[in-house]
Amino acid sequence: MKSTRIMHIVALGLLGGLSSWTLMQSGFHALDALSVTGISGLNTAWLNKFIYEGALVGLGLGMILQARVSLWYHHELVQILSKMFFGAFIGAILGLFCFGIGQFLQAWLTLPTVSRLTSWTLLGLLIEGATELFRFRSGFLWPRIISGGIGGAIGGGIFELLLLYKMTGPDHLFALILTGFSISLFIGITEDHFTSVALRILSGKQEGQIFLLDQNRFTLGYGSQNDLILKGYAEVCNLHAYIYKKGKYVIVENADAGGEVLVNYRLVDQQSVKKGDVIKIGTALLQYYEI
Repeated sequence: MKSTRIMHIVALGLLGGLSSWTLMQSGFHALDALSVTGISGLNTAWLNKFIYEGALVGLGLGMILQARVSLWYHHELVQILSKMFFGAFIGAILGLFCFGIGQFLQAWLTLPTVSRLTSWTLLGLLIEGATELFRFRSGFLWPRIISGGIGGAIGGGIFELLLLYKMTGPDHLFALILTGFSISLFIGITEDHFTSVALRILSGKQEGQIFLLDQNRFTLGYGSQNDLILKGYAEVCNLHAYIYKKGKYVIVENADAGGEVLVNYRLVDQQSVKKGDVIKIGTALLQYYEI
């Protein structure tokens, strides 16, 4: 299951790199088209190409990586699109900042290769950092952020090697795809390292879905703000239950006085769970197991 998730994240990274390349082509073509109109202020001479590329790369990677959790857990389309829009906005800002730092370093006579590697490393760090800041219950903030930085540094190194040997593909297509792959791969490896337990849904329209418990604290209910969203089940509250790690134990806790949580069909307010236990939330049955 964990290997499947790594493949999912890596595939999204490849897609993020391809999206970045597509956005770069579209963005520069649009600016070129506008600049020839003669409209005042649209001449692209004022715009540093390197920084503009950074904004478009950040937009593409941020759009995909911010939505990876919602895509993995089959959230509704509106929620996925909102995450993608937010990720694109944050990613573009971070891309401007990171590649702006690289441009500043070049202006101070730093080697161009070192400047670009610094930009890619910062972009990996900050894009993953922005994602984790909105998953504040994960409990593994710094290891995941650092994994993004490592992926960015290695991806930037791949980019530079391909650039050196003139193998980046048309307009850096291959280099951007492999950079997205590198960032996603290291994020996926780190997330899997902290994942050892999961919930499998045993009933209803979500039957068979598996939710990896890769955070210190999870929320369950039908509301879209939850980590595990239970749709189409009777007697499930907006925020129904918490599942969290406490030392070596995993605890399930009722979060709503109007709802019931049962472990092995016995009513509980708070209880640790072990491998094979069945948790009942409304009409949804979930089995806890180790991976």
